Amino acid sequence: MKKLVITILCASFAIYSFSQERSELRKNSPNRIVLNVGGGVFSNYTYDWNDDNSDWDDPNFNMGNVTYSGMLGYRSGFNSDNYKFSSTGRDANRGNVVALFYQGGSINAEGLAGLNKDEMKLFINSLNELVDPNFNVKFTELQIGVVWREFLRISGGRGSITPIQNTGIGDFNSDNMDYTLFTTGINLRLGRLCPTFNWTLMSADNFETTMSRFDIQICMNMYFWKKILHKDKHLITE
Repeated sequence: MKKLVITILCASFAIYSFSQERSELRKNSPNRIVLNVGGGVFSNYTYDWNDDNSDWDDPNFNMGNVTYSGMLGYRSGFNSDNYKFSSTGRDANRGNVVALFYQGGSINAEGLAGLNKDEMKLFINSLNELVDPNFNVKFTELQIGVVWREFLRISGGRGSITPIQNTGIGDFNSDNMDYTLFTTGINLRLGRLCPTFNWTLMSADNFETTMSRFDIQICMNMYFWKKILHKDKHLITE
């Protein structure tokens, strides 16, 4: 009986020690999931080249062009054996992220004025509304891509632009227009805040005609799901 009790106590202690060891290692491991939400402003839409193909169109920023965005990603590729955390426990590690990106916003007639050329019929079906200052459209975009070292973003996907109904506009055209887009940008992570600067290339006609915009946003990073990395499992005592 005494041997049985000693055996049970030893087994319990071993299980407890193993559990504590795993818990401590998990606590000091990077989070695998990142959620990023934010908002900002973007430039007026422009064609990439003027008619004579000699210069870029001027991408003026308009404070009325408001955008909001979100990213949900899976982090990997941590190459440090000394993981970094702030004094408050915030994850300060940098990994590579495979992510799903969402972006939406609205833009008015002034912001679309740079597209007031024949080619615009490929993007907004009717040009008539552009003369009305009340004309607005909203857009939604969904992309997949990667963020290298949580700094450089490359992504691509599909978007849709929809004129917003306004009773002050006669002969209103409410047709949606779908388009393909690619985005590249940089993320400057400052604690939980993450200023971002992105350039997006868009086309509704298989890139025979291309349009672009720049956006500047202030985002916030939130990290979840601490998990022991495969390369660290050897640290667990058998």
